[in-house]
Amino acid sequence: MAFFYGGQPPMNVLQNFDWVVVQAPDKRKATALERPHSTLFAYVSLGEAEAGTRTAQALPSHCRLGKNSTWNSIIVDQSNPACRAFYLDRVIAPLLARGYHNFFFDTLDSYRLVLAGTDNQAKRRAYRAGLIDLIKAIHQRDPTGKFILNRGFELLDALHGQGVVGVAAESLYRGWDQKTKRYVAVPRADTDYLLQQFAKVRKHGLVPIAIDYLPPQQRTQAEALARKIAAHGIAPYVTDGALNIVGVSSVTPQPRRILMLYEGPHAPMNNNLNWYAAMPLNHLGYATRQIDVSTQNLPTGPLTGQVAGIVTWFDNASFPRSAATWRWLHEQIAAGVPVAVLGSFGAGGDSTTLQALALSQGAQPPAGLHPTRITQRAKDFFGFENPPLPSAPDFIPWQISKGKPLLTVSEAGQTEVAAAITPWGGYALSPYVLRNLPQGDLKSGEIQAAWILNPFRFFRAALRLPEVPVYDYTTASGRRLLFGLIDGDGFASGSWIGRFRDQPAAKVILDQVLKRFPLPITASVIASEFAYDGLYPKAEVNRLRPIARAMFRLPWVEMGSHTYSHPFDWPALERDPNLSAGLHIKKGAHTQGAYVTGDSPSLQYGYNLPVPGYRFSPEMEVTGSVKIIDRLLAPPGKRVRVIQWSGDTNPDAEVLGIAYRDGLANINGTNSTIDRAHPSLTNVAPLGVWKGPYFQVYSPIANEDQYTHGWQPPYCGYNKAIQTMQMTGAPRRLTAMQIYYHFYSGARACALKDLTEVYQWAQKQSSTPVFASTYSHIAVAFEHAGLARTAEGYLARGYGLDQELRIPASLGYPDLARSRNIAGFDVANGQRYIHLGPGNQALLVLSHKRPHAPYLVSANGLIENLQRGPGRLQLKLRGFVPLSLTLGNAQGCRIRLNGKPLSAPKAVAGRVSLHLKAHKAAIAVACGQ
Repeated sequence: MAFFYGGQPPMNVLQNFDWVVVQAPDKRKATALERPHSTLFAYVSLGEAEAGTRTAQALPSHCRLGKNSTWNSIIVDQSNPACRAFYLDRVIAPLLARGYHNFFFDTLDSYRLVLAGTDNQAKRRAYRAGLIDLIKAIHQRDPTGKFILNRGFELLDALHGQGVVGVAAESLYRGWDQKTKRYVAVPRADTDYLLQQFAKVRKHGLVPIAIDYLPPQQRTQAEALARKIAAHGIAPYVTDGALNIVGVSSVTPQPRRILMLYEGPHAPMNNNLNWYAAMPLNHLGYATRQIDVSTQNLPTGPLTGQVAGIVTWFDNASFPRSAATWRWLHEQIAAGVPVAVLGSFGAGGDSTTLQALALSQGAQPPAGLHPTRITQRAKDFFGFENPPLPSAPDFIPWQISKGKPLLTVSEAGQTEVAAAITPWGGYALSPYVLRNLPQGDLKSGEIQAAWILNPFRFFRAALRLPEVPVYDYTTASGRRLLFGLIDGDGFASGSWIGRFRDQPAAKVILDQVLKRFPLPITASVIASEFAYDGLYPKAEVNRLRPIARAMFRLPWVEMGSHTYSHPFDWPALERDPNLSAGLHIKKGAHTQGAYVTGDSPSLQYGYNLPVPGYRFSPEMEVTGSVKIIDRLLAPPGKRVRVIQWSGDTNPDAEVLGIAYRDGLANINGTNSTIDRAHPSLTNVAPLGVWKGPYFQVYSPIANEDQYTHGWQPPYCGYNKAIQTMQMTGAPRRLTAMQIYYHFYSGARACALKDLTEVYQWAQKQSSTPVFASTYSHIAVAFEHAGLARTAEGYLARGYGLDQELRIPASLGYPDLARSRNIAGFDVANGQRYIHLGPGNQALLVLSHKRPHAPYLVSANGLIENLQRGPGRLQLKLRGFVPLSLTLGNAQGCRIRLNGKPLSAPKAVAGRVSLHLKAHKAAIAVACGQ
């Protein structure tokens, strides 16, 4: 049970509760907030209308019974039929029209404030009768709706069978005094009275609910209070006085979002938080959301229970909105939200901020040159990839009065605590976070860095991240994900390889790669290359179409779009579509395969492909391209499933929104380039980036353009992708595996050789091969999944296709008898990977004893159905290649495949491995009698 009255209900966290009461946001439909296993209730105040609201402004004068000065509201006369009609038409009907069917009715006792005393008994009876008639009328309008009452105990007899499912009351043990704005203890007599009323509620077959109040930072006390209330058989909810935090109930949500603050002018994809901080946080199980504090508003209200913490990475000591930003950060710290500061505090010399953070500045060293040295270092935090080196120009004599220093620097008798874990979180200052490395073979303007700070250990300590199960986006059914991706560039390029000379590169890829290696791959084309009014003459289009059609007919090829005109610079075209290259073709220029540079000499290929007369349009790049490909190239039963971002892979929120509207998965952005020559984890990409309300999914592994230094002769180097996949697989499994390339790899002998080598390596790996659309859906599901602690274990909800949890192996094993919807587990890198069944809900109970029930160790397919019973396991698996799977605790058990018994399958160490020809299978295991 949860009550949240803030403006934007965080449903990714609130989905952990069975019943959720929200103040329905203006104009938003209920479908935007509903989740599979949570019942949504809209808050409706029947007895009062808050002053200044539309309801209060429109309320007829004859419906104004009095005022509640404490809450600044008008008491509504529901004994008057005209007022009840007003509420039905002006309050309830609009909510029903927006899809809200269930309601929490508040302020049912407010009439007592103005109808007190013995001389008003008849009016009180009339008012109660009016409330009963109103609730019955609401139920009549939608008989499927469910209602929760706030008090209104005396109404229950008359409302039997009228949709009421629960009764709440506030302040069983701890309350909120609105007049004094204080949290208060409840007198014993009031507690006893409510316990008696709750007993009556239970006799009516309804759920009793107690709402108690504590300061938001008292999370531990709130959990204890919730347990105390639950011991009475009452559903608890403990929250703050404004009910705008995510409180605790019989479950304690584990918020999975980290808010990350930076200060412009950087774009969401191009800042230190996205480049460096997001990946370690993703691996720790947390979704990240960035805010540019120079241009975007910060969330209102305390974020207690909504976010796991806040990370800042400011480049400058101060900035125009630093004071307002730090006022907001102080509010969050006061509400119990931990903050981790990287780089600079960004607070200037503001004494209020420093004092609140238990920081101060000592005296500066005397003028002149002085040796600077590291005098104290926490070795488990510093020296992760590079050692910390003292820097005199960056010396600031920061001191802390509370906390644990992690790195101390001294100069001329003065000290700087350059990093520390503090009561409010922690900080690590530049230049002791990252070290910028020599340029090496990187393009001009690109940077190479290495971690000085251990980001995994620092974030866990500073943000107080608990050791709990985390969602994993690298693995499915116990095996590392693998998918292929072809961006459409170079489809028509003539091959320079001897025996394939002048064949389109795409034909070489089709014959020498795709037909040879039947691994699932998502192949995209650039739509304008296949339309008669597009980039190429009709004869060239007719030459290319059969190749694309043959490719898309292969069952292991998923269809993708690489847009219509292949924008190279999305932000420029979004700002000014008139930059489109097709509007600037020089007279007499031949457009077949031509990339014109347009107005910017820095753009080698122009802003997009020079489709004659075409003016950039987000709709055409996404929806239009998909329609062209589906109409001209798709075989029966297939359609485009993925949009693969082109060029700088930096579309804005509007473009992403079109993809989401059209039901397309999306992929491409920053990706991982780590290899033995560039071994830092700063070269490992995060999962993706939020742009507005949409999540852009990154490709996990780089393509051949990056491994060949921008497609430079001799076009060798893509086999380094093997190193990238190895180094992102151990000692931590950080990404999925991916074979990512362009059609132009079919144009050069060394590129084709390296690509073949990568395929051959990938075939030998233990993996779960999927399409790019599946990976994209897993990534998006990771961002939205919910997790909560219960009295038994951990509740997982809303995880979609991300059906994999990960725990340190030291935490134990799944207790398969007490857990629900858990298929099995396996171990890699000292981590236990736990496989969830479908259905968006699972309960994980841990035990230090290895289970005896049969379980799925691993499989190369996805779990589509799961059923368990004593000594029994039933699975339906779907793969994109012939299925292979391993069952644990299966020795001596009866195994049926698609309903037919298997004859004496061989068990090794209690495990049975099956290798099938089919891509789908139903497995049933029965052990014992």
